[in-house]
Amino acid sequence: MKPKPIYVKAGDTFFTRSNTLLGKLIRWGETDLGETNGTWANHMGVVVEDGWIGDTDPQAVPAIIIEALWKTRKGPLTLAGNLGVRVFRPIPPYSPEELTRFRSKAEEFVGRTYGWWKILFQLADRVLFKGRKVLTTALFLDKRPICSYLAARVNAAAESFERQIARAQLTQDPRAFGMPAQSVDPDEALDYCLANPRLWEEIRVE
Repeated sequence: MKPKPIYVKAGDTFFTRSNTLLGKLIRWGETDLGETNGTWANHMGVVVEDGWIGDTDPQAVPAIIIEALWKTRKGPLTLAGNLGVRVFRPIPPYSPEELTRFRSKAEEFVGRTYGWWKILFQLADRVLFKGRKVLTTALFLDKRPICSYLAARVNAAAESFERQIARAQLTQDPRAFGMPAQSVDPDEALDYCLANPRLWEEIRVE
């Protein structure tokens, strides 16, 4: 069953959950030891042009997203194999200046090859260091992005200094999603959005 159509805007961040073997393996790797609820998201990306996500009227304008797959791509979100999509918008929404930086940073990643070895380092942190961010803190190369790194870097590049200060006052951490971009995974980013409703608004299906 395809997710219901949802209208999204540039500056939004989306999360997906797939039923593919790879999606299941990624969610397994994201699940912390002792985590009882499991994980929901195994992928994430950013929206750079307003429009619709989901199976809707073919005349409707699709949203344009940028996501890190085998190569980072720009285009409508492909829903094949996805069991669900969740979308979050920063509070307040990005200003025109922030949106310019958001789009510019996202465009830098288009065409770059996926950094599969970064996922291996995330798994190594889970197995060897019980989920502590040890090896992944060194994985900050823009040339080989993974999906969560791309989304975190794009949001961090967009944000004004005032937004970072406001977040630090609420969470004691000024960084997007509360940790280094090279360390965060989709499940942690989603958990951060859900835990901070004063910073992120979930966009619901109308």
